[in-house]
Amino acid sequence: MKLENVSKSRVKAIFDVKADEFDKALDEAFVKVNANVTIQGFRKGHAPKAVFLKKYGVESLYNDALDVIFNQKIQEVYADRDLANKIVGQAQPNIETKDFGQGKDFQVSLSFDVMPEFELPKYKGVEVAKPNYDATDDEVEAAVNDVLKAHATTEVKKEQVIALNDIAKFDFVGSVDGVEFQGGSAKDYELQIGSGQFIPGFEDQMVGMKAGETKDLNVTFPENYGQKDLAGKAAVFKVTVHEVKAQSLPALTDEFVQSLNVEQKTVADFKAAKKAEIEDKKKTSEKDKMVDSIINTILDSADVEVPQAMVDERFNQIKSQYENQAKMYNIPFETFLSFMGATPEQFEDVTKKEAYKNAKFNVVMSKIIEAEKIEPTKDELEARADQDLAGSKLTKDQLMQQNVGRYYNELVYNKLIDMLVANAKLVEGEAKPAAKKAAPKAEKKAEASEDLSKKTVAELKAIAAEKGIKVPAGAKKADILELLK
Repeated sequence: MKLENVSKSRVKAIFDVKADEFDKALDEAFVKVNANVTIQGFRKGHAPKAVFLKKYGVESLYNDALDVIFNQKIQEVYADRDLANKIVGQAQPNIETKDFGQGKDFQVSLSFDVMPEFELPKYKGVEVAKPNYDATDDEVEAAVNDVLKAHATTEVKKEQVIALNDIAKFDFVGSVDGVEFQGGSAKDYELQIGSGQFIPGFEDQMVGMKAGETKDLNVTFPENYGQKDLAGKAAVFKVTVHEVKAQSLPALTDEFVQSLNVEQKTVADFKAAKKAEIEDKKKTSEKDKMVDSIINTILDSADVEVPQAMVDERFNQIKSQYENQAKMYNIPFETFLSFMGATPEQFEDVTKKEAYKNAKFNVVMSKIIEAEKIEPTKDELEARADQDLAGSKLTKDQLMQQNVGRYYNELVYNKLIDMLVANAKLVEGEAKPAAKKAAPKAEKKAEASEDLSKKTVAELKAIAAEKGIKVPAGAKKADILELLK
């Protein structure tokens, strides 16, 4: 076996095949093929080899004989443990010699992707913004207002004129170039004006409309709108208002707090509890942001050729997950994607990028784990199994037998993250980006993020689709913003 490096992440193993070796493979191929052949004068699978060859020719056995050869050679590859441990994906067989056949020596090869050799980027002392767990007054106020809104009451307005934050019931019919489009109409639709659920300009133009009034609203779909055929196009929505309701929030008093069935009895204590609640959530979310920042910095600065087999495998896994969800709802895959605000082309583009990043993460982090010799102890594995004992019908030994691989990977990942965070350099404000080496073209750094809070629900759904994030049906703007974090 002779090895050739096709690239940094792909190797070709070349083998010499002697004539007598191919003869033996032809004998095996004949036994396999002849078992399913019936030749006049002989029972099925019992024709002599000479009779078979006279009727079909030795060339008819070549493909099956090559299968025998390649199966033997793949075993030789995996007998080399150092090489076998680097292989990812399936081997691609090839005949290296153009003129091959019975009675001749020739060469074959097996090409396969391998974990690449590369120089690790700096992964200790990575600069990351110092986390801020403090809840602002605005955040506390917003959390309290969410509680008030949950207990709000609505009543039909006497004047029936739409104002900001009113709830309007109306019909609408949308058209582009005078032609109505699918999903662009509804009857008796209820919407809180100013919630940002519709495309820019729609809700603003409804302010001041009266019940019984019909009006054409001129708007333009965002360039990144989920429906590709509508993105960036001007549209007209004919709107007829039926009813206008005003929302009344309860007064924030000690009596209101006491009616909530919570531990706090006063407004001051209630606000303090909300503040603590926000800060607890921030401790988790800020750590997640810090981990993401560290990992992205490491990946951005890593000069590594990612094995295509790993990218393809991850792409297929992600796609399969969404296809299975579509099957659960018994709807076509393309229809399921449209509910997410994405076309098949958009989904494939986003998923390819996500698959590449996932594969690069696995390559780089695996090398860090190897360099740092990170592995769990037996006691840590058993302690992890103890966590699953509660509520399980299995014994600890059974849990270990069934889940030791999962426990191992989980503990290694947690140790890796703890090591990266412990060795990170916390800085005030924005961290400086790491000096980048020549990164693969597919890993371009994302452009500066925009203020998502200014986006409409439709725009946020489109951004979520581009990131491969599933937005549940009926999700509100605040929910989508939380997902995008």
